[in-house]
Amino acid sequence: MTATVYYPFHPLHGRELGVTSRPRHPELPVTVVDEAGFSLRIPAWMVAPEAAHYQLADQATLDAQTLRALAALLMPLLDDGMSGGERLNHTWEVVP
Repeated sequence: MTATVYYPFHPLHGRELGVTSRPRHPELPVTVVDEAGFSLRIPAWMVAPEAAHYQLADQATLDAQTLRALAALLMPLLDDGMSGGERLNHTWEVVP
């Protein structure tokens, strides 16, 4: 059995690789063997034909909920930063 890496940003994009293990759950990685004989685990979605449609956009578009989740993830990291002995002051604004 083989799998093709369809995700355009993967270093093995377009290569057909031998599959040594396919997970029962689709969110788990597929284990393949590259041309050099090394076993690699690649996310299953990257070997699905739909992954070929991913592309870069000129401007990122995220909904407000995703931006809030990102801000919540980053705020603790930013709050730990120090600038000239003072705590950094960050203001977040979501523009509709």
